[in-house]
Amino acid sequence: LDVKSIFLNGILQEEIYVDQPQGFISKGNEDKVLRLRKTLYGLKQAPRAWYNRIDQYFTNHGFRRSKSEPTLYIKTQS
Repeated sequence: LDVKSIFLNGILQEEIYVDQPQGFISKGNEDKVLRLRKTLYGLKQAPRAWYNRIDQYFTNHGFRRSKSEPTLYIKTQS
């Protein structure tokens, strides 16, 4: 799990479209919009997508979420 670029790798739960970035607009397609496949820095959905991804990571690795603090994960050894 690469936490340095986590906001760039979140899976979106809804369809989000953006205008083409300056410098990447192709002639004849000036009005074209692009659908995001993953989150970007500054996108308001990015923190939620990050939380969902890290929650899945911890859950898959044997941690359980605290009932009183949902951002605290606990791993017990049997």
